[in-house]
This record gives sequence, C-alpha cells and structure tokens, in this order.
Amino acid sequence: MIISGHQPNYLPWLGYFHKMKSCDLFVILDDVVHSRRAITSRNKIKGPEGARLLSVPMTRKDVTIKDVVMFNESRWYKKHWGSLQGCYTRATYWKDYRDCFYHMYNAPGEKLADFNLRLIELIREIFDIKTPVVRSSETPGITGKKGTKIINICKYFGADTYLSGNGARVYNDASEFARNNLRLVYQDFEHPVYPQLWGSFVPNLSAVDLIFNCGPESKIYLPKQVVYE
Repeated sequence: MIISGHQPNYLPWLGYFHKMKSCDLFVILDDVVHSRRAITSRNKIKGPEGARLLSVPMTRKDVTIKDVVMFNESRWYKKHWGSLQGCYTRATYWKDYRDCFYHMYNAPGEKLADFNLRLIELIREIFDIKTPVVRSSETPGITGKKGTKIINICKYFGADTYLSGNGARVYNDASEFARNNLRLVYQDFEHPVYPQLWGSFVPNLSAVDLIFNCGPESKIYLPKQVVYE
C-alpha cells in the first residue's frame, strides 16, 4: 500500500494531483502548524501580464492549518473570482466549469482548510482521480513532527511505501523509514506543456489553468507515477 500526503493548499498545482493520483491513500496534513512560508493560502494563475498571484488573507497565521480563519471582511473571494474571470473568460472550457467554481467563491465559508479542500475535491473529480482522501486531524492518536509523523501515519494505515514530494528531502530521514520497514520513494513529476492562453507557456501554475484550457482532456496530461514496476 502506497501512502502520500500534503497540506491542503489553495488551488494546488499539477504536481499535487499527480502525487494524489499515484498513491493508494492521500492524507491531508491539516493538523500541523501553518507556516508563513507555505503556499497553503496562495497560488498563481496566468493572465495577459503572465503569472498572477492570488493570496487569501487570514486573521491569524500562528495556528494549525485546520484552524486558520480567512479574513472575509476584505472580500478577497470577490477579487479572486474577478481575476479568474479576467484570466480565463477566453479559455476554451471556461463556460464548462465556471459555475461549479463560482459556487465555491460565492460562499467560501470561514476556515481556509475547509475552503481549500472543497476546491481540491472539485479539481480531483475533474481529473477523475479515485484515490481516497483522509484528513490527519480526523485520524486519532497520530503524533510526531515531519518525517516521524509521516511514519506514524503510514503505520496507522498499514502502508509499506511512502511517496514523498522532493521538497521533503531536507527533513526525511531515510534510515528512520528503513528502521520502520517503510519504503521511501520520491515523486517523479515532469510538468506537461499544454495549450495555454497569453503567450509563451508558463509552468507551475494552479491546476485550474489546465482545466480551463483543456477541459475533459486535462487528465491526459496527468499520468500516474508507477511506483512498483
């Protein structure tokens, strides 16, 4: 059994969903402390000027991710929806998907993690990703930080392999995984090039860029990583 996971990011990039598609269980790490350097509350889309950053304002940042409250008094959700409209109205599949995204932005709720997870669920449905998703905050008794927490999650669910993002190489202890009879595998993701508006291709944007431009064919650009030959 292969487990992978990530924090509940805002409008995640394609690599996020590639990792989700390539495992047997995807764990949303929402009970870790929110980091100011994390992209849990921001991501990029593409407009005529190039990459455009969308950032969700928060009332507090020094809490666990599941407890982060969005600063809705700023009406950021109206601005973000306006940016999505401005960037993708000309996209081939904008009309096909705009309504389901509009409903999300019309009623974002209070908690950042809950809002992000609704967006993630919508995007993974469009990509036809069947991998089960669980929240670490709803899994009792799992302790530890960083690599140790991941190992405990794997043991809790009976996994024998953890598919890690490359950014975790700085804190993953391969010997600790080995001592716990867990195989540590790193993501092998090559960003696809697909038809895109506004000039030269820009990679590493939110997955919605692919969806609005390529529609039902989007999942073709997101192959599953074969962990076991």
